[in-house]
Amino acid sequence: MDTDDLRQMQRLSRTVLDRLASDRELLTQLVNDIVRDPERMAASRVTLLLNRLSLYQAADRGFEIRLNMNPRPDNQLVPHDHCYAFATRVLAGGYVHVVRRRTNGWAGPFAGADVEPAVVSVERSGSAYTLGESMVHQAVMEPDTVTLFVRGPRRKRLSYAAEELMPPPVTWPAAALPGNEPEESRPCTLPEYQRMRAYLIERNLIG
Repeated sequence: MDTDDLRQMQRLSRTVLDRLASDRELLTQLVNDIVRDPERMAASRVTLLLNRLSLYQAADRGFEIRLNMNPRPDNQLVPHDHCYAFATRVLAGGYVHVVRRRTNGWAGPFAGADVEPAVVSVERSGSAYTLGESMVHQAVMEPDTVTLFVRGPRRKRLSYAAEELMPPPVTWPAAALPGNEPEESRPCTLPEYQRMRAYLIERNLIG
Protein backbone atom coordinates (compact mmCIF):
# COMPACT_ATOMS: atom_id res chain seq x y z
CA MET A 1 0.00 0.00 0.00
CA ASP A 2 3.01 2.30 0.33
CA THR A 3 2.63 3.87 -3.11
CA ASP A 4 1.77 7.29 -4.50
CA ASP A 5 -0.01 5.62 -7.44
CA LEU A 6 -3.68 5.76 -6.44
CA ARG A 7 -4.69 3.32 -9.19
CA GLN A 8 -2.22 0.77 -7.87
CA MET A 9 -3.49 1.25 -4.34
CA GLN A 10 -7.03 0.77 -5.61
CA ARG A 11 -6.11 -2.56 -7.21
CA LEU A 12 -4.27 -3.80 -4.12
CA SER A 13 -6.85 -2.65 -1.60
CA ARG A 14 -9.76 -4.00 -3.66
CA THR A 15 -8.16 -7.45 -3.56
CA VAL A 16 -7.84 -7.26 0.23
CA LEU A 17 -11.33 -5.89 0.80
CA ASP A 18 -13.02 -8.37 -1.54
CA ARG A 19 -11.21 -11.26 0.16
CA LEU A 20 -12.35 -10.16 3.62
CA ALA A 21 -15.90 -9.46 2.48
CA SER A 22 -16.20 -12.99 1.08
CA ASP A 23 -14.42 -14.83 3.92
CA ARG A 24 -16.69 -14.71 6.98
CA GLU A 25 -14.46 -17.12 8.89
CA LEU A 26 -11.38 -14.92 8.44
CA LEU A 27 -13.31 -11.78 9.33
CA THR A 28 -14.61 -13.49 12.47
CA GLN A 29 -11.10 -14.53 13.47
CA LEU A 30 -9.73 -11.01 13.00
CA VAL A 31 -12.52 -9.49 15.13
CA ASN A 32 -12.14 -12.12 17.87
CA ASP A 33 -8.35 -11.71 18.02
CA ILE A 34 -8.50 -7.96 18.73
CA VAL A 35 -9.04 -8.49 22.44
CA ARG A 36 -5.79 -10.50 22.61
CA ASP A 37 -3.74 -7.84 20.79
CA PRO A 38 -3.04 -4.68 22.87
CA GLU A 39 -2.01 -2.63 19.80
CA ARG A 40 -5.17 -3.40 17.86
CA MET A 41 -7.30 -2.96 20.97
CA ALA A 42 -5.81 0.51 21.50
CA ALA A 43 -6.38 1.33 17.81
CA SER A 44 -10.05 0.27 18.00
CA ARG A 45 -11.83 3.54 18.69
CA VAL A 46 -15.05 5.35 19.44
CA THR A 47 -15.16 8.60 17.45
CA LEU A 48 -17.59 11.44 16.82
CA LEU A 49 -18.30 9.94 13.37
CA LEU A 50 -18.55 6.20 14.12
CA ASN A 51 -17.04 3.25 15.98
CA ARG A 52 -14.23 1.21 14.49
CA LEU A 53 -12.32 -2.01 15.10
CA SER A 54 -8.70 -2.41 14.02
CA LEU A 55 -8.60 -5.75 12.18
CA TYR A 56 -4.98 -5.69 11.03
CA GLN A 57 -2.00 -3.39 11.41
CA ALA A 58 1.13 -3.39 9.26
CA ALA A 59 2.97 -0.16 10.01
CA ASP A 60 6.13 -1.51 8.36
CA ARG A 61 4.17 -1.98 5.12
CA GLY A 62 2.16 1.20 5.47
CA PHE A 63 -1.41 0.07 5.96
CA GLU A 64 -4.17 -0.77 8.43
CA ILE A 65 -7.50 -2.56 7.93
CA ARG A 66 -10.50 -1.38 9.93
CA LEU A 67 -14.14 -2.30 10.33
CA ASN A 68 -16.40 0.74 10.73
CA MET A 69 -19.88 0.66 12.26
CA ASN A 70 -22.40 2.51 14.47
CA PRO A 71 -22.33 5.70 12.39
CA ARG A 72 -23.59 8.96 13.86
CA PRO A 73 -25.34 10.53 10.84
CA ASP A 74 -25.88 13.94 12.48
CA ASN A 75 -22.10 14.28 12.92
CA GLN A 76 -21.21 13.35 9.34
CA LEU A 77 -22.19 16.64 7.72
CA VAL A 78 -18.70 18.10 8.06
CA PRO A 79 -16.51 18.11 4.91
CA HIS A 80 -13.07 16.71 5.79
CA ASP A 81 -9.93 15.17 4.33
CA HIS A 82 -7.49 12.54 5.62
CA CYS A 83 -3.73 12.25 6.23
CA TYR A 84 -3.61 9.19 3.98
CA ALA A 85 -5.17 7.60 0.93
CA PHE A 86 -7.83 5.02 1.75
CA ALA A 87 -10.20 2.51 0.21
CA THR A 88 -13.53 1.29 1.53
CA ARG A 89 -16.12 -1.40 0.78
CA VAL A 90 -19.68 -1.45 2.08
CA LEU A 91 -20.66 -4.68 3.87
CA ALA A 92 -24.14 -3.65 5.00
CA GLY A 93 -26.38 -0.60 4.78
CA GLY A 94 -25.33 2.31 2.64
CA TYR A 95 -24.82 6.05 2.48
CA VAL A 96 -24.78 9.20 0.42
CA HIS A 97 -21.17 10.00 -0.44
CA VAL A 98 -20.19 13.54 -1.44
CA VAL A 99 -16.72 14.26 -2.84
CA ARG A 100 -16.09 17.99 -2.77
CA ARG A 101 -13.93 20.30 -4.89
CA ARG A 102 -11.71 22.75 -3.05
CA THR A 103 -11.74 26.31 -4.32
CA ASN A 104 -8.77 27.50 -2.21
CA GLY A 105 -6.07 25.08 -3.35
CA TRP A 106 -5.19 21.45 -2.58
CA ALA A 107 -3.56 21.78 0.85
CA GLY A 108 -4.02 23.33 4.27
CA PRO A 109 -7.11 24.39 6.23
CA PHE A 110 -10.43 25.15 4.58
CA ALA A 111 -13.91 26.33 5.54
CA GLY A 112 -17.32 25.25 4.32
CA ALA A 113 -17.32 28.13 1.83
CA ASP A 114 -14.10 26.77 0.28
CA VAL A 115 -15.59 23.47 -0.94
CA GLU A 116 -18.25 22.73 -3.55
CA PRO A 117 -20.01 19.41 -4.32
CA ALA A 118 -18.23 17.70 -7.21
CA VAL A 119 -19.41 14.07 -7.21
CA VAL A 120 -22.43 12.75 -5.33
CA SER A 121 -23.10 8.99 -5.23
CA VAL A 122 -25.23 6.50 -3.32
CA GLU A 123 -23.10 3.63 -1.98
CA ARG A 124 -24.80 0.30 -1.22
CA SER A 125 -23.68 -3.13 -0.05
CA GLY A 126 -20.82 -4.23 -2.33
CA SER A 127 -19.86 -0.69 -3.37
CA ALA A 128 -16.15 0.17 -3.16
CA TYR A 129 -14.00 3.20 -3.91
CA THR A 130 -10.57 4.73 -3.24
CA LEU A 131 -9.72 8.35 -2.37
CA GLY A 132 -6.40 10.18 -2.11
CA GLU A 133 -5.34 12.23 0.90
CA SER A 134 -6.01 15.57 -0.81
CA MET A 135 -9.70 14.82 -1.44
CA VAL A 136 -12.43 16.39 0.72
CA HIS A 137 -15.54 14.31 1.29
CA GLN A 138 -18.54 13.41 3.46
CA ALA A 139 -20.27 10.07 3.92
CA VAL A 140 -23.74 10.37 5.47
CA MET A 141 -24.49 6.79 6.52
CA GLU A 142 -27.67 4.89 7.27
CA PRO A 143 -27.80 3.76 10.93
CA ASP A 144 -26.91 0.09 10.32
CA THR A 145 -24.07 0.68 7.86
CA VAL A 146 -20.92 -1.44 8.26
CA THR A 147 -17.85 -0.90 6.07
CA LEU A 148 -14.40 -2.34 5.60
CA PHE A 149 -11.70 0.33 5.38
CA VAL A 150 -8.03 0.09 4.45
CA ARG A 151 -5.75 3.08 4.96
CA GLY A 152 -2.37 3.71 3.43
CA PRO A 153 0.64 5.40 5.05
CA ARG A 154 0.45 8.95 6.36
CA ARG A 155 1.24 11.44 3.59
CA LYS A 156 0.77 14.70 5.46
CA ARG A 157 1.11 15.89 9.04
CA LEU A 158 -2.49 17.04 9.61
CA SER A 159 -5.95 16.36 8.29
CA TYR A 160 -8.54 19.15 8.11
CA ALA A 161 -12.26 19.70 8.47
CA ALA A 162 -14.54 22.71 8.04
CA GLU A 163 -14.22 23.80 11.67
CA GLU A 164 -17.29 26.05 11.73
CA LEU A 165 -19.42 23.01 10.81
CA MET A 166 -18.03 20.69 13.47
CA PRO A 167 -20.68 19.11 15.73
CA PRO A 168 -20.79 20.48 19.30
CA PRO A 169 -18.94 18.60 22.08
CA VAL A 170 -22.27 17.52 23.59
CA THR A 171 -22.62 15.09 20.64
CA TRP A 172 -19.09 13.66 21.00
CA PRO A 173 -18.48 10.25 22.59
CA ALA A 174 -18.63 10.23 26.36
CA ALA A 175 -15.25 9.88 28.05
CA ALA A 176 -14.16 6.37 29.04
CA LEU A 177 -13.71 7.55 32.64
CA PRO A 178 -16.72 9.11 34.40
CA GLY A 179 -16.30 12.80 35.04
CA ASN A 180 -13.98 13.47 32.11
CA GLU A 181 -14.99 15.66 29.18
CA PRO A 182 -16.37 14.13 25.94
CA GLU A 183 -13.72 13.33 23.32
CA GLU A 184 -13.66 13.49 19.53
CA SER A 185 -11.91 10.11 19.41
CA ARG A 186 -10.68 7.67 22.05
CA PRO A 187 -9.80 3.96 22.38
CA CYS A 188 -12.81 1.76 22.96
CA THR A 189 -13.29 0.07 26.32
CA LEU A 190 -13.59 -3.70 26.66
CA PRO A 191 -17.40 -3.51 27.09
CA GLU A 192 -17.61 -1.31 23.97
CA TYR A 193 -15.54 -3.85 22.01
CA GLN A 194 -17.85 -6.62 23.22
CA ARG A 195 -20.92 -4.64 22.14
CA MET A 196 -19.42 -4.03 18.70
CA ARG A 197 -18.64 -7.73 18.33
CA ALA A 198 -22.20 -8.64 19.40
CA TYR A 199 -23.58 -6.09 16.92
CA LEU A 200 -21.68 -7.82 14.07
CA ILE A 201 -22.86 -11.26 15.19
CA GLU A 202 -26.49 -10.14 15.39
CA ARG A 203 -26.27 -8.92 11.79
CA ASN A 204 -24.67 -12.19 10.65
CA LEU A 205 -21.53 -10.44 9.44
CA ILE A 206 -19.31 -12.61 11.66
CA GLY A 207 -19.85 -15.99 13.35
